[in-house]
Amino acid sequence: MMVAPITQNAKTIRVALLVCGTTIAPVAENFGLYPALFRTLLLQGLDELKKLKTVAQDTDLYLEGFDVREDVYPEELNDWDAIFISGSASNAYDDIPWINKLVQYVKDIPRGKGAPKVVGICFGHQIIGRAYDARVGKNTRGWELGWTSTDLTEIGQKFWRDTVMRIQELHQDIVHDVPEGFTLMASTSHTTNQSMISNDSTIVSVQGHPEFTGTIMKEFIKARTANGTFSKELSEASMAVVDNPVDNVKVAARLLEFALTGLDGGTF
Repeated sequence: MMVAPITQNAKTIRVALLVCGTTIAPVAENFGLYPALFRTLLLQGLDELKKLKTVAQDTDLYLEGFDVREDVYPEELNDWDAIFISGSASNAYDDIPWINKLVQYVKDIPRGKGAPKVVGICFGHQIIGRAYDARVGKNTRGWELGWTSTDLTEIGQKFWRDTVMRIQELHQDIVHDVPEGFTLMASTSHTTNQSMISNDSTIVSVQGHPEFTGTIMKEFIKARTANGTFSKELSEASMAVVDNPVDNVKVAARLLEFALTGLDGGTF
């Protein structure tokens, strides 16, 4: 998916989104598919960086989606500041060709000067975990759904610049541990690994969905309660707090800032 033409003679943050799934019909009709959701999110993050004067006022964003389920990938990695990996209804641990290829692709992304940063969201977080030999599978506690406040570790507080990260969740699969070469940044009582960063500061992942607002989350809860995926009790509990404030814009701004930083020996 191509976005609007880039402003000439301005710094452009270039994001390749590896599309691993689709949104449900009501979300697609009203808010778009994953490329549209991430573009909306990251433009809000860019506006925040401009307010903070972290980036120049003429900085632009270019985002292109690549449907990896159809074997579509970026041709030149050096063309991008960041590679984002989207959510999916699929299981990151399934032994099927497109998922296996994605895992290998993530393993093979260069990690060094000039290489794009890598950001995994939900399924993308789990793919990164699998690529680096963490255990990925179902959570015995079941679904973690809707508005959630995650507790940040010391490193997480330094990276996310807060003490908690409030975010929408929609998962029952988890990364059971922290792979070698990564540091834990956020946890909940339900899911220990909510966010992690590679020790060379080139990869960040988040279990939650910063691209989902409360309104979007309601559509998922309604649809999946109707088809029996969520129990009435879980649905009602999630709906009761779904409109609580989230840190989506702050998270988006931080991820863009991360994409623009050079290797720095693990500091941020």
